[in-house]
Amino acid sequence: MSNKAPSFFKLATQPKWIGALLLALLVAAIFAALGQWQLDRTFTKDDPKTNTSSSSLALVHKQLFLDTKNTFIIEGRVQNGTTGYWLLANATDEKQVSTTLALGWVEKLATAERLRSGLMEMVQAEAFLDVAGYPLPTEGPQPRDAAKPYLLKSVALGQLINIYSPEAPIKSSAEYLAVAAESVMVSDSDLKPIQVTYRDAERINWLSAFYFLEWMLFAGFAVFLWWRLVRDEQIRLAAEADGDKR
Repeated sequence: MSNKAPSFFKLATQPKWIGALLLALLVAAIFAALGQWQLDRTFTKDDPKTNTSSSSLALVHKQLFLDTKNTFIIEGRVQNGTTGYWLLANATDEKQVSTTLALGWVEKLATAERLRSGLMEMVQAEAFLDVAGYPLPTEGPQPRDAAKPYLLKSVALGQLINIYSPEAPIKSSAEYLAVAAESVMVSDSDLKPIQVTYRDAERINWLSAFYFLEWMLFAGFAVFLWWRLVRDEQIRLAAEADGDKR
C-alpha cells in the first residue's frame, strides 16, 4: 500500500473539506454583504428637497426694479406632479444688470396669460424691491411660438436678454431666480411659489469606506483560512508519509 501524501486537489475534494469550503463561502458571502452595505453608505446623498421644505438651499437677496414690460410665460413646468406654467419677468439692479425672475407657477395657460396681462398693466412706483429667490442655472434655448411669442419653452438667458433689449446689448446675471414665497410680487391665489427641487452634493463617508475594505478582507480571509487548513493537512500527511518510508 502506497504511503504517498494526497495532492491538494484530492484532499480538498474530501467531504469534510468540501463542507468546510461551503461554510467558508457562506461566511465570505455574509462579510461581502456587510461590505456592500457599507459601500452604499460610503457615497451619501440626501433625499431630494425643495425650497418649501428646507431652508438649506441658498437664498439670494437682491434690490431690483421690476421690468413689467418684459414678461413671459414658460410652458412645461412640472410641480407636484402637475404640468403647468411659470410667469417670468425681467428685473434690473441699480447698475442696470438684468436678473430674470421666475415669479410663480400656475396650472392653466389662461391663468398665466391673465396674470401676465395684469403685470404688464400694473402701475409701479419708481422704487427698487427687496427680492429673495433661489438661483437656478440657465437652460438651452428653444424655438419660440410664432403665434404666441410671449410663450417660451425654456428659461434661456442668452435668448431672453436678446428679447429684453434687441437693439443694444445688456449685462445679465449668470443665473435666474425662482422667487421665494415671501417675495412673490403678484397677489393672486392661483400663482404658487415655485418648488425648486435639489439634492445636496454627494459626500464620501471615509469611515464607511474603511469598513467596506475591512469586510472585504474578512471575506477573503475566510476562503484563505480554508485553503490554509487544507494545506496544513496536506503537509502533515506528507510528513507522516516521509516518516513511514524511513
